[in-house]
Amino acid sequence: RLGEHYIDTNEGTEQFINSDKVIRHPSYNSNTLDNDVMLIKLSSAASLNSYVQTVALPSSCASSGTSCLISGWG
Repeated sequence: RLGEHYIDTNEGTEQFINSDKVIRHPSYNSNTLDNDVMLIKLSSAASLNSYVQTVALPSSCASSGTSCLISGWG
């Protein structure tokens, strides 16, 4: 569900799109949750709006020793 905020409430902002393909990290460990990341190809395009946006990706890698802030949901 894209555009989800409260998982137990239908707010009308959600987009329900099936996955066409999922790619799990090859070193994922379900015991430690190391490398807990997955790529998901949607079966159809999402509608971008104030609730659903693309992620901003950097144009280059941070230098070694750079302090970085990360966040996630899942």
